[in-house]
Amino acid sequence: MLCILIQLGTVTPALIQANHTSMVGQIETINFTMMDTSMGLGCHVGGTSVSAFWYSLFDNGTNYCNLHKVMQGSGLTKAPVFTEYTNEWICIGYELSVCKIKL
Repeated sequence: MLCILIQLGTVTPALIQANHTSMVGQIETINFTMMDTSMGLGCHVGGTSVSAFWYSLFDNGTNYCNLHKVMQGSGLTKAPVFTEYTNEWICIGYELSVCKIKL
C-alpha cells in the first residue's frame, strides 16, 4: 500500500490541484489536467509536479514519484490502455527517480 500525504486543492471536471509536503518540509504543487481523446473514447491525463526550491533537482525524482504514486494509488497504471510518456527531457530527475517504472 502506498502512503503519501497530499492536500487536495481545486477540483473541476478538467483539473485536479493538490500540494504534497515531504517529511523534511519540501512542498510540491501537483496538477492533473484531463482532456477527452479525439474519438471521445477515453481521456488524456497530463500531470505536473513542481517543487518550490531550486535544489530539488537533486531529490531522487521526487516530482516524478509524486505523480507516479498518485497514478499507481488510483489503480490507473493497471488499466489495459494506460500509457506513460516521459523521459529526462520532459521530467528532470526521472532517470534518477527511486520509483521509476521498470519496463
